[in-house]
Amino acid sequence: MIQEAKKFEGTAIYDILTAVNSLYNDIDAGQKLWKAKSPMQCPDGCGSCCVHFEPEVYEAEALYLAAWMLEHQSERAERIVEAGNDAFTDRDGCILFDPDNAYHCTVYGGRCLICRLFGFSGDHGKDGAIRWKPCRYMQPSTQTLSGIPEKTPSKVAGNGSGDISGVAPLMLSSAAAGGVCTECNIQTRQYGQEEMMRLFGAVPPYMGAASSNLLALNPDDTHPRPLRIALPAAIKKLKMLLRFITPPEPDCPSPHPLSA
Repeated sequence: MIQEAKKFEGTAIYDILTAVNSLYNDIDAGQKLWKAKSPMQCPDGCGSCCVHFEPEVYEAEALYLAAWMLEHQSERAERIVEAGNDAFTDRDGCILFDPDNAYHCTVYGGRCLICRLFGFSGDHGKDGAIRWKPCRYMQPSTQTLSGIPEKTPSKVAGNGSGDISGVAPLMLSSAAAGGVCTECNIQTRQYGQEEMMRLFGAVPPYMGAASSNLLALNPDDTHPRPLRIALPAAIKKLKMLLRFITPPEPDCPSPHPLSA
């Protein structure tokens, strides 16, 4: 984001963009450890979480996305500004989702906070401990799960296939689990902090901390707006700022100056 923010250097917008970038980097670092330990991963090219979901975003994250688009998708950003609130009237779910793209997200580098947190972050309960529930579309990871006890489908309460009242156990073969267990009882249910540490040796980043840090960048911005409204406004704001801070082009000297 340094490249995308550089043109705004010396302004309050620059400070916001670099602060959001730092926050996103912290999230990436926390998730890197969790993904290495997590028993679950997103299927390649899934995108199911985006189909009928449109993020509601704060201005700071909308500005970050707008700056990214102005740098990498400037023509598209221009079209969004020109169309205004009518740009996405015919779209359901995320306005930047492309069902025909192999990975669906068309602005991955500038994506919003919830898009970064979903699936690989946790919240906390009344006791303050972190808890995590895998997305129902996630699949078993292939890394070693050394702390997970073996359990066969026949020992799991539920139907004959091993399902637990709608919660499917995710069984890993011994090869997928690094030879540690033949059938690991990993389920798409909620896991507590102590259990995650015992089974996986790590916990996911806490999404509440990330949200609080984002809000701290602009305490007056307490009302998130749908992306289809926040994004055009953010692009328009950045373009107006650029008009004020960009030095005007020098007048071109005439090839035939008038003689005195």
